[in-house]
Amino acid sequence: MANESNTNNSELKAFFINHGTKIAVAFVVVFAVIAGIVQYKDARKAAAAEQSELLGVGLTYLYANEKDSALVEFEAKIASGKLEGLALAKASLLAGNVKYEKRDYDGAAVLFQKTLDNAGSVALVRSAAMHGLAAVKMEKGDFSAAAKFLEDYIAEFGKRTGDKEDRYQKDEPADEVPMVADAMWKLTLVYQQLGATDKAKTVAERLLHIYGDNRAFADKARKFLASI
Repeated sequence: MANESNTNNSELKAFFINHGTKIAVAFVVVFAVIAGIVQYKDARKAAAAEQSELLGVGLTYLYANEKDSALVEFEAKIASGKLEGLALAKASLLAGNVKYEKRDYDGAAVLFQKTLDNAGSVALVRSAAMHGLAAVKMEKGDFSAAAKFLEDYIAEFGKRTGDKEDRYQKDEPADEVPMVADAMWKLTLVYQQLGATDKAKTVAERLLHIYGDNRAFADKARKFLASI
């Protein structure tokens, strides 16, 4: 049992060490997906094109891995007041990610919150901002706040039920975003840090029930449950 507990603690430490890189990759992927699926009605095409153009220079720097220049560009566009709505949310998300990588967690939190405030109902953008805010709180050791963001994330975006018959019949709802299982595992670890063993157990059991077909997270959940 002690070895299993040490393993879980090591996972949490490894998460803190590696989180910045993982978040960076996730946010860039999220943006790429969003860029491919978000469509505007004919009446808004001109405005959308203008907003996208405002993001262009920053994206060019980002894809060239010139993150300092990308941050300067995104922050300048945000400060200009020319960005609005989803474009503002995207710029804030990407700028916040760079600040997170630089360990400027307070600055990142401000930008992630701006993303959340301007993302509307676009699930991929909202979820990325909430994930970022949870990561900031975890880095700062504010596990109670991290738990709240992760709880909200799961409640808003987790649609799968774990019903095997519905899954077999292809009637089980699909999650709105691809990282709900990851958020549930992070929440398990956060509850453990808070000393809320019963809550951690409940989430791990739910993770195993709903995402038992996800081998990586199912194995982690089983090991955690065996350790308590």
